[in-house]
Amino acid sequence: RGFVVGSEGTVGIVTKILVRLTRKPEEIQTLLLGFPGVRDGAQTVSDIVAAGILPAAMEMMDQGITRAVEEFVHCGYPVDAGAVLLIEIDGIANTLEGTAKRILKIARDNRACFEKTATDTDEQALLWKGRKNAFGAVARIKPHYYLHDCVIPRTRLADVLDEIAAISEKHEVTIVNVFHAGDGNLHPLILFDRNQSGEQEKVELAGGEIIEACVAAGGTLSGEHGIGLEKMRYMPLVFTSDTLHTMQRIKCVFNPEQRLNPGKVLPVRGGCAEFRQKTS
Repeated sequence: RGFVVGSEGTVGIVTKILVRLTRKPEEIQTLLLGFPGVRDGAQTVSDIVAAGILPAAMEMMDQGITRAVEEFVHCGYPVDAGAVLLIEIDGIANTLEGTAKRILKIARDNRACFEKTATDTDEQALLWKGRKNAFGAVARIKPHYYLHDCVIPRTRLADVLDEIAAISEKHEVTIVNVFHAGDGNLHPLILFDRNQSGEQEKVELAGGEIIEACVAAGGTLSGEHGIGLEKMRYMPLVFTSDTLHTMQRIKCVFNPEQRLNPGKVLPVRGGCAEFRQKTS
């Protein structure tokens, strides 16, 4: 008791599931905001949360991905904005207008240059269709993409996005950003054509520097997608050697023969028998 072994390679047995039913929101409002730059939108996110407002969702896209999405879906995104912020709030009927006004004021204080409130469910669905098709839309720019999903403190969004822009320029690669702004879960998409010589190597270097920048800002390696093989080499950025070896020993208790996704997540060499010998 006191630790949980994650899903990437470890079998768990579910003996009980507790669920809580929550009332379906009586009302939903969806707002689309445009800003001159990503820094303005990121500051808006921080200010909204600091004001005690907790939207159901806050999603941000920079200009590059916004233009690709609009060309692909035609959902009414402002292609001249440096960044767009899609916000959804929900709650009891006739109570959201005040919250929406507070959000709009915060956005205007951060130089918002575009405002749109969905007038019905069809318009709400169209605005969200754009966001949900963002990854598919990047094919209009480049045929392949390389993605990381680091998480950083919301207060560091603007700074880290500036660093990502610098990394893009340094390695001469195209990077567009679409991410869950409300919880600081980034999704920088590094776009490339793997058929062009040297492209993939540059992309991997840029990806590694993005991870390092996120960790240096107080973030961690993954918010949703997990570690697997790809991010395994970055685990020492956030965990000490002693911690990694402890994780391996715990894993060996449940998976002594290493049959379950062997060689993933933990960058620790040696089998479970070797660890038992070292600790015995």
